[in-house]
Amino acid sequence: MNLAARFRSKNPAGVPRPPRLVLRFAASTAVLLALGAFVILIFVRQHAITQAEGASVFHARYVLRAVVGERLKPADFRGRLDERRAKALDTLMARDVLVGETLGVALYGPDGRVTYANDPSLATNAQDSRAARATLDGSVRKTVSTMNVGGRTVKVLKVFVPVPLGGVNGPAGALELAENYAPIAHAGRRGLLPVIGILQLVLLTLYLSLFPLLRRVTARLRGQVEQIEQLALYDALTGLANRRLFQDRAEQARLAARRDGGGFSLMLLDLDRFKEINDTLGHQAGDAVLEELAKRLRVVGRATDTVARLGGDEFALVLLGARDGSSALFVADRIRRALDEPIALDGLSLQIETSIGIAVFPDHGEDIDSLMRHADIALYASKESHAPVVYAAKHNQHSPAQLGLIGETRRAIDNAEMIVHFQPQVDLVTGATPRVEALVRWQHPERGLLQPDDFIPIARQSALIRPITRFVLDAALHQCREWRDAGIDVAVAVNLAGRDLADSRLEEDVSDALRRWKLEPQLLELEIPESAVMNDPEQVQKMLARLSRRGVRIAVDDFGSGYASFNHLKQLPVDVLKIDRSFVQNLGTNEEDDAIVRSAIDLAHNLNVLVVAEGVENGESLGRLAALGCDLAQGFSLSHPVPADELTPWLKVPAGRRLRELRGLRAA
Repeated sequence: MNLAARFRSKNPAGVPRPPRLVLRFAASTAVLLALGAFVILIFVRQHAITQAEGASVFHARYVLRAVVGERLKPADFRGRLDERRAKALDTLMARDVLVGETLGVALYGPDGRVTYANDPSLATNAQDSRAARATLDGSVRKTVSTMNVGGRTVKVLKVFVPVPLGGVNGPAGALELAENYAPIAHAGRRGLLPVIGILQLVLLTLYLSLFPLLRRVTARLRGQVEQIEQLALYDALTGLANRRLFQDRAEQARLAARRDGGGFSLMLLDLDRFKEINDTLGHQAGDAVLEELAKRLRVVGRATDTVARLGGDEFALVLLGARDGSSALFVADRIRRALDEPIALDGLSLQIETSIGIAVFPDHGEDIDSLMRHADIALYASKESHAPVVYAAKHNQHSPAQLGLIGETRRAIDNAEMIVHFQPQVDLVTGATPRVEALVRWQHPERGLLQPDDFIPIARQSALIRPITRFVLDAALHQCREWRDAGIDVAVAVNLAGRDLADSRLEEDVSDALRRWKLEPQLLELEIPESAVMNDPEQVQKMLARLSRRGVRIAVDDFGSGYASFNHLKQLPVDVLKIDRSFVQNLGTNEEDDAIVRSAIDLAHNLNVLVVAEGVENGESLGRLAALGCDLAQGFSLSHPVPADELTPWLKVPAGRRLRELRGLRAA
């Protein structure tokens, strides 16, 4: 199943499609409504019973106050009544109290013992004795129990009422009335039945009214899923496949070609002098050119081909029918002819040209990364020849030995062959070392210690630059954590490649690493090459803005080598400008380099940005940089890149002593 099909079957979070969600919602809503109805019914029933029991309590109080209160004596509560008094009370109770649902009457003394009961079964319950004693505080008590009436057991509600008598301090005892519980239960049911009917009608109406709402929600949800699919798989500006979908289509083509024994071509294309259009006419004009190019590429491509925009002015095609270089060149020629007609833009007629690099499966690679890398190499060759180019070995500037290192890179990370050295950046005013730069090295088991120039340039042409960057990021932050735990207050700087800035996972990876080592974001500085700023300023600006909002510091590396303009820099959230070593090394001997460094320092300070000079290798350069107002210096004259354990003693040197050393270097 290809990526688009997988995306349509599930949304990006892996949640089932809307119809299943609707059924689940309908079922859960029905269960919740049923539970709600059950709770309401229990409450209504209990409320009705409570009201009925309250009526019994009122009746008991009334009996005491209006019927028997004046006929009771304090002596009736001091002990078991004699036969004559008991008969007198029997007559009284039978005539005035034991009517309706009242089934029994009893009197209790202060000690909780029964002094009188019209029915012997009322005098045998310990629970009743406790309830009677509890009324001595003036409150009314209730219990539910059973009693024998006419040879059958009947559930009764017993109400205990305190009996205050004149001349007695506090209640003289308690009066118990036993009422048939059947009318009380009936009152509960009687109050419940109409509620059940009304509640059923209301809940059913509510439940049915949800379905039109659910249909609208489902329709909106489906639309949002389609919109998410469009955003996730297609370029927002041109509507072409984006990098993610392109990679999936290319992989599907590779699997099909391997299965059928066939081939296909992968083509990379970018616009010549597109930066000039953007800088001169603005981004809106540049976007219009890209949209027009996308339309013409769709016309040239066949229905089975995939046309994608990878970013900026870089496009790619998967040509299923082009199984060799000549077929791919035929398509490339059609593309160039399609661009012969100028693009009309706000009254201007723009003639656009493209460079096209082609790689063929399986001749130029067995996997998509190899094909992309070789097509990229062919693209650069196309820029020089001004004609479409099919990849050939002669176009590759890297040696076979360097190419062989690519296959070993992932193993090197897994086997801990990659190591990180650190080079300090020293404040030229205070002598402090606020930051060190993390620089990767490869301790190759056969070739010894390899410098970055031996493997980083070719790694940047492949996806393997990502694991290298993530390894250095993690190792640098780990070491930063150890230094801070040891009382050394120093931050770290990590280099990024242009491919890293195009990786949507970069921001998350940086946040995860900071969280893992419990470090504040401002302790991390990310150095981006100036060339990346120039190649895709819009994409770089968005990524750097997100990183800067998280608190991470941003530095532009190798400044001066890529001709980044003042306008570019002021649009970026830059904290540090690193002057390229090629200008620093000739300070004092080359007036042009002096002028460039002075301008860079003034430019940075006008933007409220710190300046770091790279490649400081002698005292003369150091003194000149200090005179020009440079903030920090980094280079061999201060310290070579060394392992962390070798740099730790260096970092412990007090800033004042380091400043004296710097002055000594300048004087020398």
